[in-house]
Amino acid sequence: MSGEEFREGAMPRPAGDAGSSRREALTDSTYRRLFEHVGDAIFVMDVNGNFVAVNETACTHVGYSRKELLRMRPEQINVPESADRFSERMTQVAREGHCTVEAVHLHRDGRHIPVEIHVRTVHYNGENFIVAVCRDVTARKQSEIEYRALIQAVGDGYWMVRISDGLIIEVNDRFCAMVGYSRNELLHMSVSDLEAIESPDDTAQHIRQVMERGHDLFETKHRHKNGQLVELELSVTYADIRGGVIFILARDISERKRQEAELKLASLIFNASTASIVATDADNRIVAVNAAFSRITGYEAQEVIGRDPRLLQSGRQSNVFYQEMWQTLERYGHWEGEWWNRRKDGEEYAEQVIMNVVRDGDGGVYRYVKVASDITEKKRLNDLIWRQAHYDTVTNLPNRQLFFVCLAGEIDNCRALGSRLALYFIDLDGFKQVNDEHGHAVGDKVLAEAAGRITGCVRSSDTVARLGGDEFTVILPGVVDRARVEEVAQDIIKALAQPFRFGEVAAQISGSIGIVLFPDHGSDGAELVKLADQAMYAAKSQGKNTYSYVD
Repeated sequence: MSGEEFREGAMPRPAGDAGSSRREALTDSTYRRLFEHVGDAIFVMDVNGNFVAVNETACTHVGYSRKELLRMRPEQINVPESADRFSERMTQVAREGHCTVEAVHLHRDGRHIPVEIHVRTVHYNGENFIVAVCRDVTARKQSEIEYRALIQAVGDGYWMVRISDGLIIEVNDRFCAMVGYSRNELLHMSVSDLEAIESPDDTAQHIRQVMERGHDLFETKHRHKNGQLVELELSVTYADIRGGVIFILARDISERKRQEAELKLASLIFNASTASIVATDADNRIVAVNAAFSRITGYEAQEVIGRDPRLLQSGRQSNVFYQEMWQTLERYGHWEGEWWNRRKDGEEYAEQVIMNVVRDGDGGVYRYVKVASDITEKKRLNDLIWRQAHYDTVTNLPNRQLFFVCLAGEIDNCRALGSRLALYFIDLDGFKQVNDEHGHAVGDKVLAEAAGRITGCVRSSDTVARLGGDEFTVILPGVVDRARVEEVAQDIIKALAQPFRFGEVAAQISGSIGIVLFPDHGSDGAELVKLADQAMYAAKSQGKNTYSYVD
């Protein structure tokens, strides 16, 4: 068959032995039918790259008639990118006798058709020809595009490993970002290049286990390109394709691990803390308490979970106190203060409290967290120290220091209200003689009893104090006239004049009282006390057991 016959569209066939003409005719006919009706497009070219034969499928494939194609060259049915490589491929075929390449054909209507081309040389009747069998791989390419789009769309890292040598043969961008390598770098690496926990032998054993089980889910660490370790959770599946591969979905759990570590630490601190910690939800229902809470309050966790913390309230704080506390929390997200609560057994205890609001991502309240310390003993000691500093230990009355503080406060109130007060300066007549005859123990009892008698003569809102020795003072605020002032003075004198009896010991004293009025006689505390002291001495000079005004 000549080159002209090729141009007629005939399919070349290998030369056979001499046979019957009938058999050759049948063979020619068979080859022609195969050539024309095979499902792939077939292009036959001479060594110069000119088409000399095409089948019907080729014509349909690119949209040209046989006559048109036989006047064209391969470059004309290829997109520019494929056409530019035509001479390179022709050289490869001439050198190796065959090749398989991918290209994109250009249909007459402008459509691009991805193809896989198997090319080889054929020697016929003393000439060399090039036969190109082209298969339309549009569907396959579309599947590849969809596959790549799918693995790129996966939120996790994705990579594929070849079982035979452990080499990475596919990755998505997410995995590249996880480990810091480009796709091209990873496609030249193996599992062992990334694995930071397992040795190569352990990895190989692990892969064999995956092949047996078909799937595995585990946590590991990979080496990032910058040297850091990345915590990963891997979902590994084996597939018996391409000689055996494993598909791996990798999830970066570094942040989760960090949060877990922080939560573990927080839990340790939560339970080890000596301070009471209570967490409540947005509705102020208890969701968690620590061991210190149970130790301080007497309530176990299961007794309070789901309940309102108000079950601890002592009743000492007013509703206004709690309203102001919640307003501060809502405005600033933080509150500090003290309050009194009640333990399970009913005992009251004091707490130093810090409260914080924990908000969720939308800004809403997620938790209220209260951290409190039991300061009952501290309060008791502070109260004791304060009382020792401000109260007389013999009579339990305010001492000189606290008296002047109270007097200054009452004067300020009088100024604000436009009212008056009376100040009594009381000295016990005969107290020194009692001390000398019966000793200081009896003297102290006399002082304590005298303090009680004086207190019994005035209102609970009035102030009785011991300045020192046998001297007492009384602040009587809100007085209207002298009649009331003198009535109280007479009551005190009568009370002090009654005999003092302590078992077999009897003592007799009396009281001399100096009286001043504010603002009638003085404008400040020091001046009033000085004048009241002078008035008291005036009462003594009048025979004792009486009272005298400064004027």
